[in-house]
Formats: sequence, C-alpha cells, structure tokens
Amino acid sequence: MEGVADVRVSQGRQSLYRAGLIVLVMLAVIVRFHAISIPVIWYDEAFSVLLSERAPGLIWSTTARDVHPPLYYVIVHYWMLLFGNSVISLRGLSALADVGTLVLCLKLMSLVATRRATCFAGLMLVLLPISVRYSQEVRMYSLLGFWLMAATIALVCWNRKPQARRYAVLYVLLMSAAFYTHYFAAFCVLVHWLYWSGLGAGKPVALPVGKWFMANVAIVVLYVPWLPHLFDQLRRMNGLEWVAPTTWEMLPGVVSRCIAMISADGSGLWWAMAISASMIACCVIALLNDRQDRRSTLLLISYFFVPAITVFLVSWIVPVFVTRYLVFAAVGLPLMAAVALDRLAARRPLVAYLCLSLFVVAQVHGVLKVYAQDDGLNGTDVRKLARLDRVAQGINRQAQVGDEIVIDGLFWYLPFSYYNTTGIQPRLYISRLPGGEPNGPYDYGGWSLVPQRLDWIFFSDVSALKPAAKRVWWVTGNPRPEDVVTFPKDWKQTLTVQGDEVQARLFILEGRP
Repeated sequence: MEGVADVRVSQGRQSLYRAGLIVLVMLAVIVRFHAISIPVIWYDEAFSVLLSERAPGLIWSTTARDVHPPLYYVIVHYWMLLFGNSVISLRGLSALADVGTLVLCLKLMSLVATRRATCFAGLMLVLLPISVRYSQEVRMYSLLGFWLMAATIALVCWNRKPQARRYAVLYVLLMSAAFYTHYFAAFCVLVHWLYWSGLGAGKPVALPVGKWFMANVAIVVLYVPWLPHLFDQLRRMNGLEWVAPTTWEMLPGVVSRCIAMISADGSGLWWAMAISASMIACCVIALLNDRQDRRSTLLLISYFFVPAITVFLVSWIVPVFVTRYLVFAAVGLPLMAAVALDRLAARRPLVAYLCLSLFVVAQVHGVLKVYAQDDGLNGTDVRKLARLDRVAQGINRQAQVGDEIVIDGLFWYLPFSYYNTTGIQPRLYISRLPGGEPNGPYDYGGWSLVPQRLDWIFFSDVSALKPAAKRVWWVTGNPRPEDVVTFPKDWKQTLTVQGDEVQARLFILEGRP
C-alpha cells in the first residue's frame, strides 16, 4: 500500500509540475502580446515588411545588398500571405518565436537540471525584459534565438545518443537556419564547440570527432550559396556606421539591460555593476555546488557569457556590440541563475526564494519600461515619439486625387510606405552632404526598396522640383539645422497634420490651374 501511495504522490507531483509549466507558457504569451500593437512601425521594421513583400528570389538578391541574411524575410513573406500584414500579425511572428524559445529552454533545463530549477528558469524567462522587447518587433532576433536554442537541445541529445542520426540531422538543419537568419549565430557555435569538447565532464568526449567534424562541414556546405554575398557585405561594411564605439561600460550594461532594462550610463553604472556581479556570483554558486554535471552547468553559463565577451572583444576592432544582436544569448542569464538558486534552495531555501523574488522584481521593472517604451534601446524613442501612423492616417483621410506626397528622408520613407493607403507613390527628398552633393540614393539597404528604383522619385533641389499637382503633402521629422528645407515663394502652407516628432504640411502651389 505504501508503494501505491508513493506512486500516486509521484504522479501528483508530475501533474502539478506539468500544469505549472503550462501556466508559465500561457503567461509568456500574455506578457509578449500585451500592448504589442501600440508602438509605431519604425524604419527597421518597415524595412522587414517592405522587403518581405517581394518574391523570395528578389528577397535573396535585395538582402545581399544589406547587412543580414535572407531567411527571416522569406519566412515573413509567407507569414503575410497566411495572416496579413497588420501590426499584430507581423509582430506576432516574433512573439510566437520567443514563446517557442521559452518552451525550448524549459526542455533544455529538464535535460540538465532539476524540476525546481526548471520552474525557476521558466518564471524568469517569462519576465525577461530583453526577450519581451524584441518579441514585439518585426525583426529576426527572436527567431534567431529559437533556432539556436533548438540546435543546443539537439546537440545535448546527440551527445547522449551519438548513434541517433536524427539529432545530427536536426542540429545541422537548425544551425544552417540560424546562419541564414543572422550572422551572430557564429558566436553560439563557440558555445557548442566548448560543450562538445567535454570541458567539465571529467570523462572522454561522448560525441566522436569524425561525426562532429562532418556535421560542421555539412553546415558550411549548406551555407555555400550565401557565402559570396557574405564576403561582399564584409567588403563593403555598409549600414553599420551608426554603431557606437566600444567602451568598457558596455559589457555590464548589456547584462543590466537584459535583466532590468537599466543602462550603464551615469548613476545606472552602479546598478549595472551590481547586477553583473550578482550574475557572476550565480555562476560561482552553480559551479561549486555541481560536481556531477559541471559540463551542463558550463553550457548554461557559456550560453550568455561566451557570445557576449567574444563580441565585446571583437568590437574593440570593429564596433558591433549591439544589445539586440545578443538577444539569443540573453536567455542564458535566467538559466544559470535558476541553477544557482536551485543549489542554494537545497541548503538555504529562505535565502534562495528571497533572491528569486529580487530577481523577479528587477525583471518586472524592466518589463514595465518596455511597455512604457522607456527602455532606451535603439528605435524605441522613434516608435514612441514619432507617431508617423497619425500623420499617415491624416493624409489617408484628406488626400485628393492628383495630390503629390513628398517624404523628407529615407528614414521616414519606408515606414510611411507601410502606413500609406492613398495609392499615391511618394517621392523622396534627399538632403545634401556638407560638400553639396546629394546624400543618396545608394545601391544598398533601404534605398534598394524604393519601388523599381524610379529616377523621378528622387530629388534634392526643391526649387528645381516641378510637381504635376497643385497640392503637395510634405512629410518631415525634426531636421537638423543644416537640413532645413527652404520652400519656393509660390508654395503656401495651408494645413499641418501633427505627429509628435514628425509632421505633414500641405502646400498649395499658387498659380497652378
């Protein structure tokens, strides 16, 4: 009878454990879809949408003139065919990919840690601010995290069953998909090689050298079609001029941003240092209290720290240290913290749950900043303040047949094209460089998305412009003093449609029939 009772208790705990994980996944869906349509589509997202509207062949050739690989855009292309191009639909792909990543993280934890550690990790992953932020953007960062976490699980399973070819095939396909999604997949390869090496296992490598080598060769072979474009992008290096020079504060800053959306600027530096120190302490606790499976513990620790530190070091040569490029690695922070708290809970449960509570409070602070669009990440201020959607809606309501629309700058041109429903093809005003020459058009990035590269769309001299219409809508942001446009005397402004940091002015051209 006691045996039957023990079985029932065990089954009850198993059911409760599974129910808890289901609740965490449902909560993750709610957190990621909450207010997902409120931020305005900005330049990077509009680039994704407009590029993805093209045929897959054109997506391939157009992306080759940008800074990223093509897979994400191809997936969005078919996603829009199925679910449309509303803001919720477009961002929903990233949100679902991020929820999928959470599910995969739970699977990984179930393979290498206890149930309690898995539940701890699940709670912290649900509220991970950096994941929430980029699950609400039409970009590839959440999808990259999904591929890489799935590949990591495939590698762990393959290591445990070296004869199971399905895991090898899955690993090759998933890593190939990751490389076709974003180049920073290469930094996760370092994590996988470290795991394969058996560091921390205290015994010989389970996965033979030959199989591991052939799997990596297969990934390279599948990537060969894209390699010429990769080399061309590296040669040109267009589109990365905006990346800030590297400073030492950036490393603790990325940790504090991922966990609590606290920057390392000014007084925030002390918080960033404290949060980073707490994560290092988690690493130490996890390693010192895990003598049986340090290899798995090292996998969780290295999942964040190896890519972050490597990118940080590379950035002293070529500045590429961008928080969103490390979203895939950020999930490693809750995973390693969960293992440490689990170890601590075995000896001092009160302290462990207090630390977990503090971690969750910091995360809630970060998530609230994401919802308030106050996280300080690239593009957030534009999504909050520009309100280009209001401007476009005003033009959509009031535009008349024969009107012309001019957009002052490519940065506004792409998102306006997403919101534009007038049927009027906007023209693009190009400012001039200090030397007097026009600042565009160029043959890469967003410039390649201007429809059919029509020459009549581009102009850089308002006085020489000869609009065919009597009414011209001029859409502009807050220009720099040197970019302020002087309009001809016969252009009379009659109406302004105001966003917050962007507006549309309606000009009536006097003397026109």
